[in-house]
Amino acid sequence: MWGPDAGRTPTPRATGDAIVNFPLYERAERLGVCDGQSALIVAPTATGKSYIGREAITRALQRERGRTHAFLVPFRSLAAEIYDNFREALAGSDARVRIATGDHRDPVRPQDADLVVATYESFVALMRLGEFRPGVVVADEVHLIADDHRGPVVEGLFARLLASRRAQAMLALSAVIENGDELARWLGIPLVAGSDDDRPVPLALEHRFVEDLDEAMDAVLDPCRHGEQALVFCSSRSGAEKMAEVAAELIGEQLGKREDEALAVLADTLEMEHGPDAARLAPLLRGGVAYHHAGLPRGLRRAVEQAFGEERIIRVITCTPTLAAGVNLPAGVAIVRGVFRADVVRGSYRQVLLPSGEILNMLGRAARPNKVARGVGIALIKKTHQQEGSVKALVKAIKAGRGGRVESQLAKSFEGLMRFVLAVVVEHGEANREDVAAAYKQTLAYHADRQPLCFDRPFEEDMMEDLPSYEKVRASNGTIRLSGYRLSPAGVYATVRSGDHGYDVVLEVTDISCNCPAARRYYRDQICKHQACAIHDLLFDPRVRAENHEAHERAVYNCGHVFGPTLDAGTRLTLALDLLTRWRLIDPVPTGWRGTKLGDIAVATGFDLLLVHQVVQRVEDAPRAGHLDVATWAVADYFEREEAQRKWRRAVTDWLAEVDEKKIKLPTKYRGDFERGLDDLARVCLLYARAAEALGKPVITESAQRAAGAVRYGVAPELVPLMALALPQLGRTRCRALWEHGVTSVTELAHADPSTIADARRLPARYVREWIAQAREIIQARAAAADSSDQADQEFDELVSRFQLDPAALIA
Repeated sequence: MWGPDAGRTPTPRATGDAIVNFPLYERAERLGVCDGQSALIVAPTATGKSYIGREAITRALQRERGRTHAFLVPFRSLAAEIYDNFREALAGSDARVRIATGDHRDPVRPQDADLVVATYESFVALMRLGEFRPGVVVADEVHLIADDHRGPVVEGLFARLLASRRAQAMLALSAVIENGDELARWLGIPLVAGSDDDRPVPLALEHRFVEDLDEAMDAVLDPCRHGEQALVFCSSRSGAEKMAEVAAELIGEQLGKREDEALAVLADTLEMEHGPDAARLAPLLRGGVAYHHAGLPRGLRRAVEQAFGEERIIRVITCTPTLAAGVNLPAGVAIVRGVFRADVVRGSYRQVLLPSGEILNMLGRAARPNKVARGVGIALIKKTHQQEGSVKALVKAIKAGRGGRVESQLAKSFEGLMRFVLAVVVEHGEANREDVAAAYKQTLAYHADRQPLCFDRPFEEDMMEDLPSYEKVRASNGTIRLSGYRLSPAGVYATVRSGDHGYDVVLEVTDISCNCPAARRYYRDQICKHQACAIHDLLFDPRVRAENHEAHERAVYNCGHVFGPTLDAGTRLTLALDLLTRWRLIDPVPTGWRGTKLGDIAVATGFDLLLVHQVVQRVEDAPRAGHLDVATWAVADYFEREEAQRKWRRAVTDWLAEVDEKKIKLPTKYRGDFERGLDDLARVCLLYARAAEALGKPVITESAQRAAGAVRYGVAPELVPLMALALPQLGRTRCRALWEHGVTSVTELAHADPSTIADARRLPARYVREWIAQAREIIQARAAAADSSDQADQEFDELVSRFQLDPAALIA
């Protein structure tokens, strides 16, 4: 199924001491997996799967150049760790290693590298480029296919690789697949199955039914009183913080003098550097405990990881599942405190059991090779759930050390299906319906249910069979009718009259709801007659389509999501092609369809296609805009709820005015969430810039680019080139001070005289000297790169990678 192995097989290298204890590696070696043979490797955590993947890439780089080999992972943090490992391992060679994660410090042309470490979404963006020639593709954590949000991206990528045969070889890795043989047959590659016997470091997995989760922690954390390190996974950020307080009380008095002193220094340092964000964390650190979640600023998270991993002065980290994959920490004990999480369903909360694979991934963070001698993974479950069938299945999975089945989510996600179809067209250049059908037949969804693809069934017939309540509308003789509708950020708001009463029907991506008594009381999992009326008329009444095609198209998009699993596959593919055409992401041609400039932009972004559509409309309707206007657009278009828009608009206004961060009223509970929100808004601004460029609006293009930097760094656009350097201790206030001294770019900083710009209040002399030295190093490297114009793009990316810069620092 995959392209032929190119090049000769090299003489095997001597196996180093670091891997002789990996039996799984030895089996993979004998099968040729490290030398270009495709395979699916399913084995428990810490058995050497990732090492096999890295070895396969390293040997591929030795065999041949001219293709871009890839190592794909789900998360940015994991990509950064693997990227650093490759950079270190390949230091001294001429191999060009790049990272692609959607971060603003990514290189400009990662596709020109010999190796790219990428998230799945970023690799999809590279696949749209006709000149991109993937070599050996290592795909880690492939059980992500079962994730309802990101799974369709991964499945669609594999299907298109299968259909196009662009990659030389595929090495897929997972620790938690029960149906590995089925996935191997789908991918057309051999299965290499491992077991607990393949672990070089023993890991004992267990579950405990307990009366009280907090009281049970006393026993499971007992090893930490004697020097052991533990990770405790909690279901929420607030739960992780509360659990840290419990853990600190349990083990704080058992610390030694050296730990006490080191932790006191760490706590004081973090309080000084991070202020309010470290205020709650600091006293816990003094007790040998920290919490870790995505709500903390990046610098604070890294400091916690370093103190636990490299310095080993923290005994316990309580965390959310952000640490279930990624940073390799030396925990001897991994604890899952409770196996349920709270999900919002139809506006109300319900408990949802965590997937067995996710729980096993958490438990497997103990017993990491070369970190500890042994490990224990413990799942705590409240006794009240002991007799539930799903919990019994989970217990069985923990005993077996193997997760549940991985099943397709592509059939359930209309957004995912639209993106899949769009990617097929863009990657082909031009594609017809047969090309789309051929690619779809390579999906896991089709592999599991090989129903004929029927493209000519009427949409109304297929849709309305799922709405039996519409018969009540027919029988009402017009007393139940659609009386009005308006667009919402996520869909359509409709009003349906029923006799003397009016009811509000909301069509959104996640749900279709009505405020009538019957829907609230009796139809919570069904479609009431008012919803059926709104759906039918928005979709099929020609008057609606004639007077407001946008309402009709959004209704198609919303219903494609909600009813996707019940519509025929051919109907859904037809809807996707039709809506992509209406939104001008693809254009009809005599042979089928071809991708547009807007479609190319949509494939390259991780944002949903409705947001892309809104961005295009916004740019088309605006005659001109400044960078502040674009920042305001981003808030209005990105956040769906008016309350969120109001909070973020206020915070972003202060942020762009360079108000002291401590004085800004955050729109989120955690500063880390504010940072991530700013990153998202900056990427939306870049989306405006790309759309404006495609639509021939250069003024808006420039304003949107300026807005992206301003939003990301919280400064006026003129300070962005300095902020983009990311130099230590060079924040917003000091950048402003440099600018007032006439230093506006890396070039001017490199040529600055430290004695003329340093001052004790805002620009300490020792920092100024360090900034100037770094700027001079960058300028010298850039001058050397400029000597070879035919290698300009590669040298530019080398500068970005070497100095970890935002490209804006060099473009300015």
